[in-house]
This record gives sequence, C-alpha cells and structure tokens, in this order.
Amino acid sequence: MRMLLLLVILLSTATGYSQSKKVNGTIRDGKGAPVAGVSVKVKNSASGGTVSDADGKFSLTVPGPAAVLGFSFVGYLDREERVGDRSAIDIVLNESASNLEDVVVIGYGGLAKKKDATGATAQVNAKAIAEKNPVTLFDALQGQAAGVLITNDNGDPAGQGTIQIRGASTINAEGNGPLWVIDGVLSENGRFLNPADIETIDILKDASSAAIYGARGANGVILVTTKKGKGGKPSINLNYYHLFGKLAHKLRTTTAAELRAYRASRDNNSGYNADSTNPYLNADNDYQDLLFKTAHKQVASVSVSGGGSGLNYYGGVTYTDDQSIVLNSWIKRVQSKINVGYTAGKFSVTNNLSFAWETGNTIPVGNSAKQVFERNPWTSIYRPDGSYASYVESKRNPVAQALFNRDIDNNYVVQFNTTLSYQLFKTLKYTSLFNAQLTNNTNNQFSPSSLTSGGTGDATGSNTFEKTVNWEVQGYFNYNEKFGSKHTVAATLGFSADKWRNDYYTVAMSKYVTENINTSNAGLIDLTKTRTTAWARSNASFFGRVNYNYDGKYILQGTVRRDGSSRFGANNKWGNFFSVSAAWRFTQEKFMSWTRDVLYDGKLRYSRGRTGNDAIGNYASYTVMSFGQYYNGQIGAGINTTLGNNIIQWETTSDNNYGIDLSFLKGRLTFSVDYYTKLTKDLLYRDELAKESGGSAVTVNVGSIRNTGLEFTVTGTPVSTKNFTWDVSANLTFQDARIEQLAGGASFIAGNKWLIREGGRLGDFYIWKNLGVYAYDQSNAYDGSWNKLNPVFDASGAFTGYTDNTGKSYTGTINQLKRNGIVLQGGDTEWLDVNKDGIIDETDKVIGGNGLPTRFFGISNTFRYKNISLNIFINGQFGNDIYNLVRNQQNENRSTYTPPIWDAVLYAWRKQGDATVYPYFNRRDDRGSISTGYNSLYVEDGSFIRLSSVRLNYTFAPKLVNKVKLKGASVYVYGNNLLMWTNYSWYDPEFSSRGLTIGEDGGKYPKRREVGVGVNVNF
Repeated sequence: MRMLLLLVILLSTATGYSQSKKVNGTIRDGKGAPVAGVSVKVKNSASGGTVSDADGKFSLTVPGPAAVLGFSFVGYLDREERVGDRSAIDIVLNESASNLEDVVVIGYGGLAKKKDATGATAQVNAKAIAEKNPVTLFDALQGQAAGVLITNDNGDPAGQGTIQIRGASTINAEGNGPLWVIDGVLSENGRFLNPADIETIDILKDASSAAIYGARGANGVILVTTKKGKGGKPSINLNYYHLFGKLAHKLRTTTAAELRAYRASRDNNSGYNADSTNPYLNADNDYQDLLFKTAHKQVASVSVSGGGSGLNYYGGVTYTDDQSIVLNSWIKRVQSKINVGYTAGKFSVTNNLSFAWETGNTIPVGNSAKQVFERNPWTSIYRPDGSYASYVESKRNPVAQALFNRDIDNNYVVQFNTTLSYQLFKTLKYTSLFNAQLTNNTNNQFSPSSLTSGGTGDATGSNTFEKTVNWEVQGYFNYNEKFGSKHTVAATLGFSADKWRNDYYTVAMSKYVTENINTSNAGLIDLTKTRTTAWARSNASFFGRVNYNYDGKYILQGTVRRDGSSRFGANNKWGNFFSVSAAWRFTQEKFMSWTRDVLYDGKLRYSRGRTGNDAIGNYASYTVMSFGQYYNGQIGAGINTTLGNNIIQWETTSDNNYGIDLSFLKGRLTFSVDYYTKLTKDLLYRDELAKESGGSAVTVNVGSIRNTGLEFTVTGTPVSTKNFTWDVSANLTFQDARIEQLAGGASFIAGNKWLIREGGRLGDFYIWKNLGVYAYDQSNAYDGSWNKLNPVFDASGAFTGYTDNTGKSYTGTINQLKRNGIVLQGGDTEWLDVNKDGIIDETDKVIGGNGLPTRFFGISNTFRYKNISLNIFINGQFGNDIYNLVRNQQNENRSTYTPPIWDAVLYAWRKQGDATVYPYFNRRDDRGSISTGYNSLYVEDGSFIRLSSVRLNYTFAPKLVNKVKLKGASVYVYGNNLLMWTNYSWYDPEFSSRGLTIGEDGGKYPKRREVGVGVNVNF
C-alpha cells in the first residue's frame, strides 16, 4: 500500500513538471498603449515572477494550466488570469480611479496599501513632482501635504529652506527638522538628491508611523524612494528647460530730492545741492536697477532605465546652471544617481550610488541687497576715473560688493549603499544594508582692498575645508503570512548602528602679496580667525513592529524601539520608544453595504506613541577644552565656557492622532481629516549662565511643549471622461504650539525679543506697543487713572486745556509719561504704559505679534484635455506676523548718512500738530522713539497667497513621434511665483528662520518671478 501511494505521488509530481510551460503576452492600457514595469507573478507561488518590458511584453514559465497569473502595477487595477491551455495571454489593465490600492512605504522594508494604513501619512509621487519642475526637494514638497509647513528660500540659487512636520517639537535650534530616509538610508537632509530621480516621497507624520525610527522620528520622517529600472528594452528620457527670472517685487526707494529735503529738515540747513560739475555726486540712483538683473536658470537631465533576466538598472544625471537675479550670484550643480538590482531566486541585491557636486558664489546680502536702501541715491557707483567706488559717506557700494566679493563653494557628496535580501522561507525575509557617505565641502572667500573704506585697507580672505564621513549598517527580518482567508500578520525585527565624523579647518589671511592669488601662502595668516574643529557621534538601535489585519476590516499595529546615543551621559544614553495604532474600515461591514453607491470606502484611525530627540550638540553632556585661545599675547587652552551636563536626558514626544478617511465616486475622490496632539517633555535647551560663574551656557531639560492641529486633505479625480480629466490635491492645516511647562515656571528670552513662557506660544514677540506719535507737546497728558486726555487749542492755535474721552473739560491732575528720564514731547513715540507707573521701561513690554502661521494650505489642480494638460499650484499661509527689522533699522536714524524709508522721509513728524506714525528724527533715539528691534510699528501681517507655479504641457501624438523613432515627446511652458497677494511691505513674507528666533526679516535674498519653456523626450 505504501509503495502504491509513493508511486502515485511520484507520478503526480512528474505529471505536474511535464505540464509546466512558458507563457508569453503583451500588457496594454485602456488606450492601447503598452504598459512597462507591470509585475507578473504566479498566484500562491514563491517564484520571483517577472515584469513587462518597455513594449509591455512579458515571458514566464508556469507550473501548468491550473496556474493563475496576477498582474499588478501602481495606478492600475490588479487583474488575475487563469492560464488554461493558452501559451499567449494578452491583457488590458484598466487605470485605477482610486488611490486606495497605492502602496505606502512605512520603513525597514515595510509596505502597506493606503487602505490598510493605520497612521497619518502622506505621499507625493513622481507624477506630482514633475508637474512642479522642482530644482530642490523643498520645491517638490511645498504645499503637497497637510501638516507639513515648508518655507522655501528659492530666491537664492543655493537656498534651500526649512521643513516642519506638525509644528515645532523642540525649542532647540537644530532639532526641529524631520529625519530623511533615502532608499532605506538615514540621512541628515535630502539636499544632494535630485527630484527627477524620485519615484515616491512618503511622509510619516504621527508617532504610529514614525516610532519605528525612535529617537530620530520626533519631528516626522520623510521616506524617499528613488526610481528603479523596469524590465524590457532600455528607456531613455531627456528633459531640458530654461527659465527667465526677474525681481518679483520691486520696492520704492528714497530719491535724491527726498533725501536732500530730509537732511535739510533734520540738520536745519539747505541740504546737499546738486552740483552739475561733479556727476559723481549728482546722480539719482535706484540701486535695485543696478544690482538686480534678468536671471537665467537652465536644467538638463537624462535618465536610462531597463532590465531583464532578474537585472534592473536606473541611471540619472541632472545639470543645473542658475545665474540668479543679483549680479555675480550663481550656482552650478551636478546630481547623479545609479541604482542596480539583481534577483536570482530567493536572493536579491541592490546597489545605489549617488554623487552630487555644487559650486557657486554666495553674495553678501547685508553688503549688497540691504545697501540698496542704505546708500545715498545721489552717489554714483563709479568714481570719476571710471573705477568702481567703494565707501561713500560710510556706505558700501552694493554693485561693487556683489561683483568683487568672492565666496566660492566647491562641495561634493558621494554615497554608496548595498542592500542584500534573502527569502529564508516563503513568509520570512532577511535584509541587510550597509551605507557609506563622504561629504567634502570647501570654501574660498576673498574681499579685495578696493572694497575697504577709502580703498586703503587690507584685502582679507579665508580658505575652508570641511569633511564629514558617516556609515550605517542595518539588519532586519520581515515576516508576512496569511492564516486562512481572513487573518494576515506582518512583523519586522531588526538592529541598526551608525557613526559620523566631521573635521573642519579654516585658515584666514590678510596682506596678500598679490590679490590675484588667494591661497594661504600668499598672505599673512590671521591666527585669531584660523581654527580647527572636529566632532563625532554614534547611535545604536533595536526595533520591532507587528501588524495584524483581519479581513481588511480591523487593523492593529504596534512598534517598539530602543535607541542609544553618544550625546548623553553614561546614565541616560538609552531611550525607549513605542506606538500602538488601530484602524476600522467600517464600510466593509455588512450593515454598511447600503452606502457603497455613495461612500465607496470609509476608515477610522487612532494612534498613540512616543518618539525622541537627541539633537543637542555632540558634547552637551561633557565639559570640553578649547584650544587656540589667546591670553596676554600667548596662545593657550582653557575650559570651554559652555559647560557640560551629564544628567540631561532624552526629549520625548508623545503623540495622539485621530483620523478618518472617506472615499467617494467609486474611489475617485478621497477626503481625510486628522486631529492630533503632541506633547514634548524634557525640552533640551542651551541656557545662559550667570556671568559671575565664568561660564556662558549649559544644556538643560527645561519643560514641555504641546502642539495641536487639525488637517484636511482632498485628493482624487472628480472628473474622468474619454478626453478630459481633472485631478485635484488640496490640503489645509490649522496648528497651534503652546509652551505648557518650564523648569521652575521661569520665563526667558530667546534671541532678543522672543518670550518663552508657560502658556505662551512659540514665536511670541516681546516688544513695546507703539500707539503713534504725540502730535503736540501737550498730547502727553493723562488723568489720575492714566486715561489719555485730549489737548484743546483755540482758533489762533493757543493751548486752552484738556477734555477727557467723553469730551468733557478736564481740570484735574495731569500725568505725563517719561522714558530714559525725559518727559515725552510732541514728535516722540507714544508707548503703552502697561503698569500705569508713568515710566516706559522693560516692564511695559507686551506680546506684540507671533512669527508662526496658524494655518496654511496648498491646492494643485491638473486639467487634461486630449494631448494638453494644465497644472496650477497655489499655496499660502495665514496668522503669522513678521518683524520687519530691515525697515526698522533703516528708520533708526543712528547713522548720519543712512536715508530713512521714503514714507518716513515724507511723513515723519516735523512740527507741532503733525499727525503721523514716524517720530521726529532730529532727536535720534535719545527718547527711545525708535527702539530698534522692539517697536510694534514694524510688526506686519505675514499672511500670503501665492500662485506658486503654472505648467502648460502638450504631448505629441504617438503616431507622430514614432515616425522619428521616439517613444514619446512633449513641450511645455512654465511659470514660477507668478502672483502673490500679501500686505507685507518688504520683498517677500516667506523666508526661513532657525530655532526660536522666528519671523524676523533682517534682510533676505529677494525672490524672483520666473517664466520659461521646456521639452521632454523619451526613446
């Protein structure tokens, strides 16, 4: 009997093998075009399967006629086909109107369909990125995701910006940026990455999503997946565009005539008269016209991809040449990416190589763009002999400063990582990753003697070299198994470690032998500015994640991670972080079946977790030595004035997220709402020490911050017909950040004006409230309760007495405000006397504005009609203020020569009875009327709405391009920063800030308005 059974099994096996056969086919979309990169697998088989080539063709060996082939590709509906007796299977994949099947990357090899995600995530794909023609990742991401506030410094050709996910989680200047994970590798930033090489960007916003990254995830995680090759013939893509840019917002400057009138009034003389015999002092320059020019930005990229027989490859390179709007302001950049993967049975290996190079000249904004307003308009930029002038009346020549100052960077980044994976069992996979990166930055600065006062000073310069080397190793298991027809379990368990080392050298020089050679041996070395620094840090982590899915209705996930950091003392190096989350797809319940015609899919989500932050400086727990200090002319060493604190501990951020996802129009339109609360405890902050201690600062744990927010997201395709489609992606975020607790309840000032106090908001300006300018000497008058009185004058202008705020005559006690010991008079600024003591001092400062927006949004619409597509992107923010420091400094009248802003020239107080907002400049600031940096007059509304980009694209018909041996071709016109609606008076209300000093405009690189054309070709 046993022999008979064995014989039957052997015959069955032999029959099965004898029935295996090769199946070929072609995959096309609904319009008949071939679809490349479609995954083709035998259902319930561990074999690797294949992918369709560039012509949509595939070939695969199947076990027999009972085999079922599964076809899947992002953006298309999955399809299954039974082989039967066919050897050729041609199929049509229909585009998915729903994004519920899109795959979301959740880290360490974890993937989840959007419909099964339990956390708060957002995804930006290559299609959405291409519509914005981004040069940097900040361009690509801005306005694309709810809860993600991106401030873009794209006026500056080398500018980047800041990214903040769900508000500030720390009061530490360095600790508010998200963690970048690029192809699985943990990175400090994504600056070197080219947007053209990106397949998807997944943003993990809540602790449920980010806790797998533990101490790195407190400020959110941005996961970048770069493009990989797909099976088939090589596919070559070429893209080129050229943009022309102009200064987006030109400001009114003070004219020569206005300045002469101002000086005549201020100095009680006739001012400076025009001298027709000296054209050098007889100009009327608007230095904006001389400093700013037409910008030219060119971006060219090429990529090659393909694969076959288990091999896939992708290579891309992009060259950027940006000659910006300021004279001599430029960058040139090369970014390249090579991805090669190979799969052989259960084994796969992927190698990624990235290289980036950037060079450019950084212009001195303070000495050029700001000097546009500070230099007298009647002075020429040239001397009578035709050479460029330098200082005139102590003010620099902005054109000469831009042309002759050199601040040249030469920066390189090289990164290589290898990922090895082995399918141990059908349900268990092991992955290991090793990454190494070298960042090499050099800088050469030189300022010639001609730019010094009178052109008689020394030329100065410096050579700087900075090198950073880091490596990372990861190893983790991914388990995925389905039990029965309804239970699915996925799990991840792993370990990671990384180390960073930075070396920095700068050599400062002066008194050059010749200004044509700027090396360190061509001048005298300035030892007071020459220095060497170095730092190193390391981390180690253990992590695990478990996900359970019951019938696609009930989904649970839990994550734990233990992190160790060299930045903390011996007793606090390790921190524990976790998250739990759950989702209920309530529309899958039978009792909800009646909603299917309207509500296609609905899901409720909840998550709770804790993440951490260690961005405090590498040696905050140690008191270190500093070398190179000078004492009595001798070089020496001493204890650093920033003391160490070995008891500081991890910042921890606890997060609660409540979300709902609703899908309508058969999945074509998705609406999501998230409400979150984030509480960060044990805030790490560099606190100042009492001067008597001999130290300057120490890092301490000082309190907690609570962030709350509400996010709305709409994505989908509301209209989809044969010839016309409308895609929309819109998001709106409301946010608030409050300081809940401080050590001992003690408030403190960050920077010079930002009050950090319990119950206060991050970004609060602590300044004096400006109530206007006293029109008359008698206007400084208050009753016994410090209510302001109104002076009365007769027809001849003689003062006759006061009335109160009801209009009745007042004859009681008269109080007057003082500042700096002086009774304020007509022409002096009137300030709010908070404590009613009659003296304007520090106790009268108030919260006079806030630099953080309370709400922000982004809306992207793409309309397609046949071969024409139009993308319009609008973004904006509201609820934030800007302290216009550059305008305040312009009007402080501290310098004899600096012209005030034009309206202050025309409308400043000059005589008794003048009603104006600008004080009497003749008194300078001896009565505190200017109060630079603390004057609410210069707090402005920072809200704006920007038509950020418009792209009109025409795609040539396939029949036409095929005649010239092309796979596809399109041309487009593009515009950037085309319109802006704002009440802000200076160049632009959008600029990045660091740490707690939020929302102060001290003079930034102006933004530009750009238009251009481009072409995209596929071979």
